[in-house]
Amino acid sequence: MNPLAERLPVMVVIPGQTFRMGTPARETSELARRYGGTRESYHEETPQHEVTLPAFAIAQTPLSAALYAYAVAAGAVPPPPIWRGPLPPPAIASLPVTDINWHEARAFCAWLSCQPDLTVRLIDASGRPLPPPQRLHFRLPTEAEWEHAARGVDGRRFPWGDEFHPHLANTRESGRAAPNPPGAYPGGRSPYGIEDMAGNVWEWTASLDQPYPYRPDDGREDPNAPGRRILRGGCYANPHGYARCACRFRLQPALRNQFLGMRLALSVE
Repeated sequence: MNPLAERLPVMVVIPGQTFRMGTPARETSELARRYGGTRESYHEETPQHEVTLPAFAIAQTPLSAALYAYAVAAGAVPPPPIWRGPLPPPAIASLPVTDINWHEARAFCAWLSCQPDLTVRLIDASGRPLPPPQRLHFRLPTEAEWEHAARGVDGRRFPWGDEFHPHLANTRESGRAAPNPPGAYPGGRSPYGIEDMAGNVWEWTASLDQPYPYRPDDGREDPNAPGRRILRGGCYANPHGYARCACRFRLQPALRNQFLGMRLALSVE
């Protein structure tokens, strides 16, 4: 067995179905009162609309520094500057990899997809094992896939519901002030059992920064198109308003910092 398989996160299959994406326009004034800014600053999340996606798989946890280190050793990606060398310091090896840009996140996915004799553990939302796809094509999730995995179909504000609870996520309110290892917030899992989709580290998605409604065929999923790419989830340094499932953040794809990480996705159809 390829030793990489032991480092791979469990992949959870999200069923193909319709979900509510974004924020209702009527809620923008409330969001501004609760989290700051103006109602206009939340318009990028509107209108809330229905999106239908095919089934896909997404990692139950963010990508670890230890797994990313294999691609660094192979020369597929450079070491994150925060490592100050070719290997992650032991204290952060099990934590989410950070300080990577969008191009490096995609390069890691491409490298991982080419590894021979690689197996992955695939489960459904109840934890039932599923047969893996014949071909493992790892990639970044689209922002629609990310949001569906984070909130389910009912348009909830956070992965666990509509009200924030500081003991369910690693945001500024938690006081942790650093990324957390897998399993630190089991009560904060999404309806599909996905961990750390509120807080911890920002996660790159495949998608360009374009206005709603979301349409996968309008060019926003073109990997060669110039422009800012969407990140999701908030991080440990942000107040919890950024950890809402509908919150959209965007950066130029070459930018990096200690708050930016990634999560694997996998096509299953």
